[in-house]
Amino acid sequence: MRPLSLLLHAAIGLLGVITESSAFVCPTCTLRRTINPLRSQYGHKRYAVQQQLEEESRLEKTYAIITDVDEDSLASIDTTTQSLQTTSEQTIPPEFYPILALCFCVTLLSALDRVAMSIAILPISSEFGYSETIKGQISSAVSYGYGAAILPIGLAVSVVSSRLLMIIGVCLWSLATLGTPIMAELSSNGYILLPLLSIRAIMGAAEAVVLPTMQRILANWVPPEKKATTLAIILSGFQLGTVCAYLVSPWLMDQMSGLDGGAADIEGWRGMFYIYGVAGLVWLLPWYFLAKDSPSANNNIGSAEDCTETLVNTMIEDDASLVFQECLVENEAGEITKDNAGGALKRIQDIQLLVQSAPWSDFLRSRGVWGMMLAHGAKNFELYNLLAWTPTFFNQQYGLNTKESALFSIGPSICGMIGGLTAGNLADFMLVKLSSGDGNNDITTETRTNVRKIFQSVALFGPATCLFLLSSLPEKATTAQILLGGAVGLQAMDAAGFGAATQEKAGERWAGLLYSLTSLPGVMIGSISVSVTGQILDMMSSEEGSGWTTVFQLNSMVCVVGAFCFLFLYDSKKEFD
Repeated sequence: MRPLSLLLHAAIGLLGVITESSAFVCPTCTLRRTINPLRSQYGHKRYAVQQQLEEESRLEKTYAIITDVDEDSLASIDTTTQSLQTTSEQTIPPEFYPILALCFCVTLLSALDRVAMSIAILPISSEFGYSETIKGQISSAVSYGYGAAILPIGLAVSVVSSRLLMIIGVCLWSLATLGTPIMAELSSNGYILLPLLSIRAIMGAAEAVVLPTMQRILANWVPPEKKATTLAIILSGFQLGTVCAYLVSPWLMDQMSGLDGGAADIEGWRGMFYIYGVAGLVWLLPWYFLAKDSPSANNNIGSAEDCTETLVNTMIEDDASLVFQECLVENEAGEITKDNAGGALKRIQDIQLLVQSAPWSDFLRSRGVWGMMLAHGAKNFELYNLLAWTPTFFNQQYGLNTKESALFSIGPSICGMIGGLTAGNLADFMLVKLSSGDGNNDITTETRTNVRKIFQSVALFGPATCLFLLSSLPEKATTAQILLGGAVGLQAMDAAGFGAATQEKAGERWAGLLYSLTSLPGVMIGSISVSVTGQILDMMSSEEGSGWTTVFQLNSMVCVVGAFCFLFLYDSKKEFD
């Protein structure tokens, strides 16, 4: 057949050449040239009639197709419409509200247990004669534990029950809180400091379960359009827990003085840890009976069509966890569920392949990623110091007792809450105004870059200024409180700086991984800064006040360096899809 086909094509081509040749006389062509003048007279009318007939024929065929839809097809269309309406009306199941309340309480307990040490370290160091260096090591141990555990726990959520993982984590950190006074006693009796540092690190590692497990639980229970509000409610527990720690801890130590195994003239810091530890164990009871990984009917968690299997996190503060986001499938009953084919081993393999396919070299070569990482590190260098050392500063510099030092530390925390809430709304307002001002509703990369740089500059240059002024050690404690409040409140503006930059640099697939990559070094830098502060205070203890002057000047300088790095390196151009 192939030679025959070639022969036919050759014949047709030769015929065309001969037909176009002037030497060939075509009777049909001669006739065509004769009648063309007559045809041209009526050609336009005939063409118009022909076009009208063709149009009518197309309309008839279209009508036939439309009217030929059977009842099954109509039923399918109705089902799809109802499904879309149901999706748009997704609600949170009522059985989730007790779980939501328990998640809020556990974030409050987490902050309470973590911040308590910054207050208790005053009577502990006074009783056992700890140096400033040892105080810094004790305060930073929790952060080291958290930083070491956050990645493994985030990945473990993908293969272990979130409910069970939360039980293990809260149980461990509650026991670590209960054991803190015992380990402190051991270290004071000539033993090495390692037991106390270890139990504080275990507490930090155990607290790393909170954000990854809650993220997985929210993914199972809460519709996507309601997730941001629900997460904000839960995370507000961290902020309230910090304030409660400053308010409640001194009062508890007063009440437990002489009743917790310590001397009657010593504040009851042991009793405070006992109460906080028991509170965590009590929380486990309702969680054990009420919490579930997912609802009985998974009808609120979206569909597989819009899903991308990736590693995600909350992108809040120092959440460096990576939780595997699984896609969903429709089972035989028409329900949307997780694809559990292959079980835990299959998910581990999927995670491994996902991590291997990540653009690691592109991350490391990106100027913007380095700008975000350095800005985050500078922020944590300052913030971790203020959270750990503020009560000690008021105690040493202004002679305030434990209760007064704690109360003066509340102001900066409240300023941080206000700054964080203000930053996001103000940045969104600026983006809308700048984009509509040039007659184009699209927000350009340049506009986004400028807004991020403005807010990140405020978040680092602002605290740098406040801390530099604080380094002169004002005479009044209220002046120092105002400056510390300004530093914490202004640094919270980074929620609209590098905090929002990750989702602009990367698409959905890599945004969580990028946030983790830029956050984890920041956690380590913040932990180191707390230890460094203790060493500086010890080295300069002979000169009154000079240690705090050096500490605040160093923090100010680090903030300035971080700000310039972000300004020179960052842009909002999307690089990682």
